[in-house]
Amino acid sequence: MNIYIDRVRYQETVTQISYRDGSIEINSLTASVIGARVNRGGCWYIVSRQGVDADPSDLEKRALSLARDSVCSDFSEAELFKGSVEIGKEFPSEDEVAKLVTELCQEVKASYNVKCEIVVGMHHRVRTISREGGDEAKESKKFVDIEIGFLGTTTYGQNIFASSHSAFVAWSANSIVRNIDLLFRDTVSRIGKNIKVKALKPYEVGRSQIILGNEATAALIHEISHMLSPLYPHSIRLIGFKLFPDEFNLYDEPNTHDTPAIRFFDDEGVTTRKRVLIENGVIRDLHHTRATAKSFSSEPGSAHGLFTNPTPFHTTLVLASGDWGEREMIEETKRGFLIDGISIAMLEEGYIRIVPQTSFLIENGEIVESIKIREVRVPLQTLKTVNAISKNPRTRVSEEKGWIVSEIAPQIRLEGFVY
Repeated sequence: MNIYIDRVRYQETVTQISYRDGSIEINSLTASVIGARVNRGGCWYIVSRQGVDADPSDLEKRALSLARDSVCSDFSEAELFKGSVEIGKEFPSEDEVAKLVTELCQEVKASYNVKCEIVVGMHHRVRTISREGGDEAKESKKFVDIEIGFLGTTTYGQNIFASSHSAFVAWSANSIVRNIDLLFRDTVSRIGKNIKVKALKPYEVGRSQIILGNEATAALIHEISHMLSPLYPHSIRLIGFKLFPDEFNLYDEPNTHDTPAIRFFDDEGVTTRKRVLIENGVIRDLHHTRATAKSFSSEPGSAHGLFTNPTPFHTTLVLASGDWGEREMIEETKRGFLIDGISIAMLEEGYIRIVPQTSFLIENGEIVESIKIREVRVPLQTLKTVNAISKNPRTRVSEEKGWIVSEIAPQIRLEGFVY
């Protein structure tokens, strides 16, 4: 029985600068974890220890002692990455970021009298996978994640809230400062839209035309991505199933350079490549690790998890753009709703649930007013009703079990249910 062995080292240095309604916090953390991994019969045996003094040879011996003759699944052949890559170059100074977030929060407080919180994390992560024979795959990545939140009340006593989250590769100090400011401006615009929000009328509840903004579309395809895992129940039956109309094409593009999810090898050390997931509306492939790829006759390269049994998921999910203008989509909607920012999205039994942060009523091709929608439900069977895809995509960054993942999505129009 073939045995695969490697050694893994993960190091992270993070500095977090936080402004919380008048207070500033600057905290730094450095962590290092060393592990040994053995795969025998498709089963993983992993032992790790925190700290630079851990002896990798001792960890490997222990992992080997755990390995049994049990069989989990076949372990596919794979092209393993060799070499070193550096993603990101420099961070802004801590003092510069602290000064910027203070000024921004003071600005929004003066304009809307809201409590303001901005948290900026500057991360430098290094992961190294060393294999027998001296081969090594090493990645050094510098990125910044940003969380912004506003909370207040209107003059009528109505609560108003807006939040945003994103992350960016630290290609330059100036680009990070600019992106913090741009994300702040976008969040401020949401506060303005929510001040005069109106309740959903009883006759407006139910099935309707819905335009999902870039963030809402990104959240939708993120939930679709969960279905495209071979660990999803009955996923093998999805291959060849037509889920969307012909114009819908979805890919995983892990080498996309302008998202912090970029990577050239996965957590099994497998070289990553573009993966066609949905083509002309038909599901063509799933995310795969070396264990799942063999049984599905596919290729690995989607593994997440250095110190756990690797899980298949996307890195940067890309929905191909269409030929509709965003204004044109609204003008061609007689009656419906525009879902802008979102608070949360979840894959439920038979449908995807989206909780909007901001939403608008559309009548006769015009945005009429801001509407409070509790949730939007998109049944899986209505995904075929997608009838417009916009030209201009935007990037959304999120976390999935601690992994940084991204979605690049245009706006789409389809049928769904509002409540």
